[in-house]
Amino acid sequence: MSHATLTTAETLKLLLELATNDAFRERYSEKPAAALVELGVPYTTVVNLDAACLAPCKLASKQAFVEAHSEYQSSELAQKQSMAIPKLNLNFDKAGGG
Repeated sequence: MSHATLTTAETLKLLLELATNDAFRERYSEKPAAALVELGVPYTTVVNLDAACLAPCKLASKQAFVEAHSEYQSSELAQKQSMAIPKLNLNFDKAGGG
């Protein structure tokens, strides 16, 4: 079983789109694989991601993705490795999440 990963650049682009683009968020929540290809992630990477990463999902708020983007972008980890899972599971109990 192959376990593909996103590059740092792909991860940052994904987090930014999930933080700012309502239409992309809707497409990603319904069909993550198609949204990732639309984002420019190579098809061969997408088809080799763990199936759980590609299931329809309810997304965290846009603010949660803004924070995740900022933290990931500034982290030393972002400079040294890529994200293994393109979908974040952020469970926040913040009112007004979008």
